[in-house]
Parts: sequence; structure tokens; C-alpha cells
Amino acid sequence: MQHILKGIIAIVCLIILGIVAYLMIAPEDTAPRAQTRQVTDATGQKLTIPVHPQRVVFLNVSNLDLYYAAGGRDTIAGKPTSDSMSPELADAMKDVPAVGIIHSPNMETILSLKPDLVIGVNVPFHNQIRQTLEQNGIPLYINSLDSLEDTEKTLRFFGELTGKEGEANARADEIKKRCDAVVEAASHETSPRSLIVFSSPESNNMATSYSFSGDLLKRLHGTNIADLDSSLQGPYVPLSMEYVIKNDPQVIFIISMGQSADELKRFRQSMSDSDAWSQVTAVREGRVYELPARLFTVNPGSHIADAMEYMSQCLYQGGTL
Repeated sequence: MQHILKGIIAIVCLIILGIVAYLMIAPEDTAPRAQTRQVTDATGQKLTIPVHPQRVVFLNVSNLDLYYAAGGRDTIAGKPTSDSMSPELADAMKDVPAVGIIHSPNMETILSLKPDLVIGVNVPFHNQIRQTLEQNGIPLYINSLDSLEDTEKTLRFFGELTGKEGEANARADEIKKRCDAVVEAASHETSPRSLIVFSSPESNNMATSYSFSGDLLKRLHGTNIADLDSSLQGPYVPLSMEYVIKNDPQVIFIISMGQSADELKRFRQSMSDSDAWSQVTAVREGRVYELPARLFTVNPGSHIADAMEYMSQCLYQGGTL
């Protein structure tokens, strides 16, 4: 009996010694590490990001929209505070925490969400938070969306991040096909002289082809009177009635920023009542169109074909969608 008892004790000791030995040689952290990749963002900054990030915070709507379109809905951890989302996107993001407006992201909120990637645009307010994010082990990817080409490229890149390349590439191909069709149809039309008024409570400006909306007009073979004077530089230049009357636009587009529907209505009425504006063909013929802010103030992301179709309809068919 004693021999059996000693044998049992010996076996138990061997088991305990085996467990101790395993614990001594086992790695401290057996949790799988996320795979990473090296990328260069729009500022030329090289950074390491997850191959497939799981918690992404967005500082602007355009990038958020494209990431959602690329199949990233379940990994979006934070959104910008904005009224310019499409109804579909706003509904999908209703329960996602907001991190502040584009020009004032809330760092405390961003850090509390524990993102493994933050995506913004090339504006000072975003670049300024890069160091703080890096100190907390969070990469900041600056992605600019200045053109139709940028939209397509971004959608495909985001598809790589979400791991849904097929879905993203199909969406990019669809957008390109629609945009190409609008441009092709516009190439057979006679372009009217056009003016894009960027209106805010503080000022009224003319949009040149260096602005997003002006670039769309140029792609649609439109004649933008703000581009007729080479001395006018930048995406937006002050509105001059003398200049407008001289170049007499046949179509006027209005993009309203920070104005209510009533304020915009009063602005349009003031054009009709103005002796100066009444000299302009577009006003006399009633060809003054409001461009939806969510489609034209900045790159509308996956809805860029909607923007082109809307502008083309106003420009060449004398109506809106």
C-alpha cells in the first residue's frame, strides 16, 4: 500500500514539475498580434497601420462615407459631428460616438474610443493632433480627396483595409462608369457660361475650377466665368458684380454654407429685386439653381456620380433631378 501511495505522490510531483516548466518557457503574451503594413499618407508621412483595423475613428464625412461604402461599417468606432452626411449614412452611424466637428476634433473623446487607426484630411487641425495620437500608439492617416481620381483610389484602398476588396472595387467601377457616362453625354452639349456662387452669412465668393464644385463643372465641359480671368487665383475669389455683369453668366449655381432655407430664399429674392443682378441673363431667365451642400461643398465620397448628374441636369437640361 505504501508503494502505491509513493507512486501516486511521484506522479503528482512529475505533473506539477511539468506545469511549472511549461509556464517558465511559455511566452508571456500568447494573444495574437495584429498584422501591420507600411503606408504613406497624403502629407508624405510614412506610418505603420493595421492590415485590417478593427476600430477606426474618422475626422471628416467624405472619408467616413467611402469607408462605409467599402464595407467597413462594423469597424467604424467614431464619426465627425456633421449635418452633411447622406440620409443612409446618418442612419447607419446614428449610434456611433461623435468626435467633434472637422475643424475641432475632441482629443479626449478620440482617445477614449481606443482606436487602432484615425483617418482625417490635410487640414491644420488634423495634422496638429498627430503627435498626441502617436504618443498613445495610434496612427493618423491623412487622406485627401481633391478629385474624382482620389475618390476612386480611396475606395479601393479602403477595400483593402476592410478586407472587402471585391465589394469596394465593384463600387468604384460603378461610380467611374456613371461619371464617365455623364461626362460623355456633356461633351455633345453646348456649354452655357456659368457662375458658381459660394454663399455664406459672412460673404459671397465665386468658385473657380480649383474648388471641388468648379472641378466638376470643368469636367462637364462647362464654361466657368471665374476661370476667364487668369489673375483670379485660388479655389474661391470674392464676388464682383462688375465682373459678373461683364461676363454675363447664363446659368448660376448657388452653394449655401451655414444659411437656413429662409435665408437662402431671401438671397435668391434679393437677386431678382436687384438692379445689378437683373442685368444678368441667368437671373432674367430663371436659371439660378441651388446645389445641395452635402454633394458640392466638399467631395461627397461615394455620391460623386450623383453630384455630377445633378449639375449636368441643371446645366444642359434646365432642370434638376
